[in-house]
Amino acid sequence: MQALEVLHNGQRLVVAGTENAVLLSFSVSVSIDSEHPGTLDMRGMKDLGNDRQAHLEWIQELPLDSGDEISVTLLEVEEVTPPAEDVASDSDEHIAEQAAYEAQLAAGLPVPRTLERKRPDASLEVVVGEVPVVATFEGGREFLTMHIDWNRWCPERCRLSLLSFSVREGLAREEGKKNWLAASAQMDEVVLIRVRAGQA
Repeated sequence: MQALEVLHNGQRLVVAGTENAVLLSFSVSVSIDSEHPGTLDMRGMKDLGNDRQAHLEWIQELPLDSGDEISVTLLEVEEVTPPAEDVASDSDEHIAEQAAYEAQLAAGLPVPRTLERKRPDASLEVVVGEVPVVATFEGGREFLTMHIDWNRWCPERCRLSLLSFSVREGLAREEGKKNWLAASAQMDEVVLIRVRAGQA
């Protein structure tokens, strides 16, 4: 089966995959006002049959330090790391979470707030092949995110995106987010991510 292997400073964190996987989604996020230089998440979805799916979570907001290196590789494997959470989309737990989310949306978007610029020199460096791309907070932006997404409809590759955006752009989903990288990685191709976050 296909899986995303995630290494943190050379040590394996997880081999995220499952039978009947629909989606695997890895992300690293950096905020200009965060106490931690960055955080790492690893999630997914699987097909339960009969039009049912389950939400999976392997890692939630793992703190990262400045200078950390994360590598992600799409592999064909026989053994994977079981998810820490496996919640059916029609479970009471998930239905309650969705209801709370929809109530929040119905109440209107929150007012954008000004963030303290604790880490104005933070950056995310991504290397695919031999070409590095470095995303920064230029243009007054406040968040950096690196996403690696795999889905079962294109099992031989995963999609990469490296973005920077402000609070306002993130809340309103406005045009204006800066797309530093939009690419794909093939099977066995290593994606290297370096967190450079300076001092808080």
